This record gives sequence, C-alpha cells and structure tokens, in this order.
Amino acid sequence: MKHTGIRVVAGVFVVILIVVAIAGGVAWFKIAALKSQLAQGLGDALGAKVEVASLGLNLWDGEIRAAGITLTNQRPDAPWDHGDISQATVHFHLHDLLAKTMPLSVEVSSWNVILRPNPAGGGSTGTASSGTEVNTTSGESPATRRFQVTQLSAVEGEVEVDLAADRKVLIHGVSFDSADNGAQVWTTHLQATSITAGSLELGASSVDLRADSEQITCSNLRMQCTQGMITGDGDRALGGAHETHLALKAADVPITMLVSVPWQVKLSGLTTGSLIYHGDDTASDAHGQLAVTGGKFNVLPFLGKMTLFLGMPDLTGVELDRATSDFAWKDGTMHLTNIDVRKNDMLRVTGQVDVDASNQVDGHLKLGLPASILAKWPQLQTAVFPNAVEDYSWADVHLTGTPDHLQEDLSSRILAAGIQSGGSLINQGTQKAMDLWKSFMGP
Repeated sequence: MKHTGIRVVAGVFVVILIVVAIAGGVAWFKIAALKSQLAQGLGDALGAKVEVASLGLNLWDGEIRAAGITLTNQRPDAPWDHGDISQATVHFHLHDLLAKTMPLSVEVSSWNVILRPNPAGGGSTGTASSGTEVNTTSGESPATRRFQVTQLSAVEGEVEVDLAADRKVLIHGVSFDSADNGAQVWTTHLQATSITAGSLELGASSVDLRADSEQITCSNLRMQCTQGMITGDGDRALGGAHETHLALKAADVPITMLVSVPWQVKLSGLTTGSLIYHGDDTASDAHGQLAVTGGKFNVLPFLGKMTLFLGMPDLTGVELDRATSDFAWKDGTMHLTNIDVRKNDMLRVTGQVDVDASNQVDGHLKLGLPASILAKWPQLQTAVFPNAVEDYSWADVHLTGTPDHLQEDLSSRILAAGIQSGGSLINQGTQKAMDLWKSFMGP
C-alpha cells in the first residue's frame, strides 16, 4: 500500500513536470517568435519596410530592447516618408505569453521622422543600415492581431514636415504619451520645445489629441510665441477627403512672424486675432479678424512726403492708434477687408487689399486727412479729397505693385490739382517744399 502511494505521488509529479514542460515550451516558442513578430506587426501596421540593427530579450523583466530601427514608407497615400529610432523598449507580462492577444507598452527615445502632409507618390526607396530586415506587405497579419499596443510614449524626438515649394516646418524636442482606452480610442498628450516654420518661431508647445477610427481631434493647443500665445482646437477626418477644421486664437504675437519676408521690414507690432480654417485633400480656405497694437506700417512711403508737404507732422514710423482688419485666404490669395488704420487727428485709411501668392498687390483704399488741414488748399480738397466724413476729407487710392515697389495713383492727382491751382501749392516759400514737390514728380 505504501509503495502504491509513492507511485501515485510520483506519477502526479511526472504529470506536473510534463504539463510545466509543455507550457514552458509553448511560452518559449512564443517568446522566440516574439521579436520577429513585433517587427513584422510594426511594418504591417505602418505599411513600411522595417530594419532593426539589434534586438535583445530580458524575459524576467518582461522587456524587449530594440536599437537602430529604420522605417521606410511603402504606402503612397501615407503622410510620412521615413523615420529612425535609436532605441525602443517593449514591455510585456509573462502571464500574457499564452494569451490570445498580448498587450504591450512601448517606450521610444532619440527618434526622428519626415512627414509629407500632401503625399503625391510612394515613399523613399533608399537602403537603410544593415541589420535584421523584415519585409512587409500592406494589410493585417497574424502578428498585428496577436499583439496589441496599449501604451506608447516617446521622448527626444525631431519632426520635419515637408511642405510645397521647399517650405519646411521643424519641430524640436518632441515627446508624447499615448494610451488606448480599450475601445480603440487613443488619447495623447503631445509636447515640443520649439517649432520653426519660416519666419514663425514658436517656443514651448503642447496639445491633447484623441484618435478613433474616424477622426483625430485636437484640443488645448498652446504655442508660446515670444511674449504672445497661440491657442486653439480642431479635427481631421481619417477617411474620405480628410476634411480638416481648425480654430485658432492669437494674443500679442509679433506681426513679423505672420507675414512673408518682403513685408517684415515694413510692418511691426503685436497681433491679436482669430482664424478659422477649413480644408481637405482638394482645397482649403481660412478667414478671421486681426488687430495690431503698437503697429508701425511703413508700406505707403508717399504718405510721409504728402503730409510733410501739407504742413503736417512726419508720419514715417509713427505708432498707430488703431489697426484692424478682417481677412480671408483662398487659392493662395489673401483678401484684407474692412481695413481700419488710424493715427488720431492725423490720418485714417480704410478699404480692402488683395495680395496673391507672388506678393502682387491690388488695393482699393480711402485715405482720410483732417478737413481743417485740407481747408487751406480748396482746389486740392475739391478735386482730390471731395468727401467729408467725421471731420476728415477723403480721397480714393488705388494701390498696385509689390512690397518693394508699391505704386499709387494719388500723387499724380495731387500734382494735377496743384497745377490747376496756379502753383499755389508749390509756392510755399521754402526749398523744403520745393524738394518735396519734386519728390512727387520723381527724378
């Protein structure tokens, strides 16, 4: 009886060993396949060729460490070109090894990616550094079904966004934390230390993102801009024509950061305003309002000559009391409407101006000067500034040309009025007045 009990115990022990061995073998087989399956799954999910220089497994800590990862896009419609990751760490739990779906968390450091917002062809086909190459094809593979990334974090990132006409946006010091809430809805907090887009230079920036199968929504956008701030929210559809909406507000942003280079030397001041953007893969447009405080607009040099000639203070470089406008952007042309520029008791400008993609200007303005000043020149007031409103006499001005060579039709009409007045405008009795008059007629 005693020996029978020993045999039973021994038999049970052997069975336990066999079960453990089988389970261990299955687990080890899954671990051995895990490395290649992870790379395969990453490539399938991104539609990319993936090359990994090295992979290391730490079973007891539940980690896989990958180094020297190169990603090359193979989907023509994907909005990225290629990327590099210095190191990625995948975390897993041993008790999930036998599960049908294995949840993972991933940490990435020292990475960069090249984005193409408007892809027009396939990704790069250049070769990457030697390593473990994983050939991929589009579509879902067993690997993507077997593994599920539930958390993703990244630090020390650099992003380059390549736009049309050799324009780029550079985003430095990118970091983010993303999590899947279990219903295939990802939430992400994204940060960057600086952003450069042409003349626009932003400091610390952050945004919250929510992504599901239909769209990406951004909220709590904050971008530091010198002493000012840009805030906003928006969304982008992931299907169809990728319809995009964006609502932004700017507070005390230097106007030189918002205009192209030819205008930067002619404008100064801090901008506050709002912008509503709508676009898709075929077209886009935007509209809003803006106000500039401390503005100095040296875009109409003829005004300085004219006001001095009329005995008014020099307006060149004078800080304005008011500068507001509505704007709309479409098909590469900026439309400024409801312009209202004022220097109290000296000058007012209203009207509208169009500036196309090549900086060609077509403006229809009204210039108002104090009626008390123009009353000294009846012929000028009658022929050129005939409309009197709010103690100002107003003249129509047609503005054309480019920022460097703006042309207007007001000077010629003032000249004609001076001739008709019998030269009374010219006869100021000083050489200064004669020099100013000559400046109207040109060399």
